[in-house]
Amino acid sequence: METLPDQFKDALSRIEIKGAKRTRAIEAHTEICRYLEKDELLCSWGVDTVLIGSYARDTGIHPGKDVDVFTKLTKLDTTVAPGKIFEAVRKVLVDRYGDRAEPQKRSIKVSFDSDGDGFAVDVVPAVRMGERWAIPRRDTAKWEAPDEAERWVETDPEKLAELATKINGTLEVDGRGAYKPTVKLIRQIRKHHFEEDQKPGGLYFELLTYWAFKAGVSGESFAEILAATLRGIVAQLASSDSLTDPVLGRPYRPEPDPNDIAIARSTFGLIAAKAEEALRLEKCAAAVNWRWILGENDRGPCFPLPPGCDEQGKPIKNVAAVAAVGAKEASGFA
Repeated sequence: METLPDQFKDALSRIEIKGAKRTRAIEAHTEICRYLEKDELLCSWGVDTVLIGSYARDTGIHPGKDVDVFTKLTKLDTTVAPGKIFEAVRKVLVDRYGDRAEPQKRSIKVSFDSDGDGFAVDVVPAVRMGERWAIPRRDTAKWEAPDEAERWVETDPEKLAELATKINGTLEVDGRGAYKPTVKLIRQIRKHHFEEDQKPGGLYFELLTYWAFKAGVSGESFAEILAATLRGIVAQLASSDSLTDPVLGRPYRPEPDPNDIAIARSTFGLIAAKAEEALRLEKCAAAVNWRWILGENDRGPCFPLPPGCDEQGKPIKNVAAVAAVGAKEASGFA
C-alpha cells in the first residue's frame, strides 16, 4: 500500500496558513482586541476578547480569509437587548476604522484586505447565558422580542476549541496529532470540489470529521486516516440522523437543506472512492488520485507528485526528465 508520507507532509504545508498571511492575521486581531479592550463603556461591561473560529482551533486553511474575535461582555447576560451591545461594539469599531467596519447580521466585519483576497476580522459580541455564552440572533427583528430565548442564541466556541485539541491527541502520525491536519485536508477537499457559497459549509464538515474520529478512525499514515475519514463522512451524510453539535449536545443549526446534503453525499462518495482506490495503486497513480482529491489553491496543486512520476500517473524512466519535473514542481511554491 502506497501512503506517500512525504507528499502528504508537503500537501499539508501547502494548505496551511503561514508566512505573511499568518502574520497579517495575528496583527489584525491583536489590533482589534486592543481597541475593544480599552473602550470605557465596554470595560464597564467586563469586556474580554478571545480569538475563536477555525484559525483559533488551528483547523483553518490557506489563505485564511477571516479571523473571528469573540467579544465577551462578562458583566452582562441575556436580560440585555442585543441591539444595545451590538451598537456599543459597532461604534468602537466604526469610530476607529470608518467604512472599513461593516455591520453584519450579528457581527461587525472589519476589512484588512491588503492584497485583494478579502481578508477581514469578524467581531462577534456575546453575553453570559448560564455557564455558556449567547450571541444575537441573525434575525434582527427578534432582538426586541419579550422572550430572551428569541433574542439570543446559545454558543460556546471556546469549548469547541478544547474538544479539537483533546481529540487531536487520540491518533498520531509520526508524533503529530492527526485530527487537526485531517480537518485541514477535509476543508481543502470541500473548498476545491464545492462552489464558493455552496452548503454545507466548512464548520459542518469539521464536525463531520470530529464524529468520524469519535467513531474510531484509524491508520498509521495520513493517506489511511484521510480515506477512513472520508468513508465516515459519507456514512454520516447518508444517514437520516441529524448532525449533533458536540458542544451543545443537540442537532446542528441551521440544519442544511436536504438537497444540499444529497449533493454533498454524492460528491464526497466519489471522492471517498478515489481515496480508497489510491490506497491500492502504485505510487505514481496513487499520487494523481490524491492530487485530484485535494485540488489546488493559489500556491498551485496541493499534492506534489513523487520524483519520477508524470501528470498522468506514469513513471518517468529518463533521469534528466525526472530532474526537470522535480525542479518545475518545486518552483511554484517558493
